[in-house]
Amino acid sequence: MIIRKTETHDIPDIMVIIEQAKAYFKAHGVDQWQTGYPNPESIQEDINSNESYVIIDNESICGTSMLSFKGEPTYDEIEGGTWLTTGPSAVIHRMAIDETYKGKNIAGKLLTYFETLCIECGFLSIKIDTHGKNQSMQAFLKKQGFEYCGVIYLEDGAPRVAFEKVLVGQK
Repeated sequence: MIIRKTETHDIPDIMVIIEQAKAYFKAHGVDQWQTGYPNPESIQEDINSNESYVIIDNESICGTSMLSFKGEPTYDEIEGGTWLTTGPSAVIHRMAIDETYKGKNIAGKLLTYFETLCIECGFLSIKIDTHGKNQSMQAFLKKQGFEYCGVIYLEDGAPRVAFEKVLVGQK
């Protein structure tokens, strides 16, 4: 398996994975990603910002995510808790794994790769949010060492549970 930056020609394959995730959420009563987002335009914006990644197995994209070192304005305020760190943090968004690869630790491999990039770039932590009903993502994050920090609100006012992981040697 290899992890590399996303290229524009990857968008159709990424959208297949995103649509699988949308269907999974809908089937499980999670209204995350049910309003047309993420879409090809948002993935292209991530590519243009040099923040989109894919993980490839046997020449097929099996997972996607974005990692930003630019911060996240919706994380400036958090309710019901506090962030673990106050310095600059990396942010992960739009992580999705092809349904045929679930249970094969693809998301864990992406996360390990992101952690290495963060440490190399001098970032203290990684922050991420997810829907309150997205129990599978919350369980994954806790298993990977992320700690629940509180609730943030997206630009449209939707609440999301927020997690942070302090990177090795940074606590």
